[in-house]
Amino acid sequence: MNFKFFTLICVLVLSHGCAYYVPATISPAVIIHSFYKDKIPGTVILAIDDNVKNASPDVKGTGYFCRWYKFPVTLDSSFTQSVKITNDAIFEKVVEQDNLSTQDPFLQMGGKGIIYVKLQRFNPNISFSQGLWSVHANASCDIVLDVTVKDANYKDLFTTTVEGSRSVDGDGGAFCGNGANLLSEAISLAMREAMERYGERLSNSEKIRTSFKQITIIERQIEK
Repeated sequence: MNFKFFTLICVLVLSHGCAYYVPATISPAVIIHSFYKDKIPGTVILAIDDNVKNASPDVKGTGYFCRWYKFPVTLDSSFTQSVKITNDAIFEKVVEQDNLSTQDPFLQMGGKGIIYVKLQRFNPNISFSQGLWSVHANASCDIVLDVTVKDANYKDLFTTTVEGSRSVDGDGGAFCGNGANLLSEAISLAMREAMERYGERLSNSEKIRTSFKQITIIERQIEK
């Protein structure tokens, strides 16, 4: 079966093109450049916005040879795990909580603060071009996160926006199938870059460290 015939089958039989599902990978920060050797003390509550559950685009290949192919992406679990593992490297204890909208459950869990993470932008793309002997692919991804840290009084303590943007070149593979792996790699690298910037900003925040330490000291004095 040649390339043109396979593409024709995708167009005629599936109407919307053939789909290559993009493998999801967990990509936490690998290196966090911090001025501090110790973790931030106490328990932090991690709440990730529900919009990440809707970040499952069907990326469509561009370029004459692979424009009929789709690359469905599912970000949900890989994203949440990447954020959780990165926070584990920064804070003494991290507790995940869905839809934390009131202060009561926060206090019941003994939290020193709350981290809200919202996916502002998730933009994966892949393009193909015909090389001398094979199809060439370029995969890219932009990820932008809005981060808000609240203190024990439920007031904003720290806000930041972090971004990861990476691209990967490679062989598109037979019938453009390797595009899914290249796109997965680009998403993973962009996520890791965003997580490392996230980790550096939170770990080096004097406001966060001071707030958490003050609460820890007060609690220890009460216990005595």
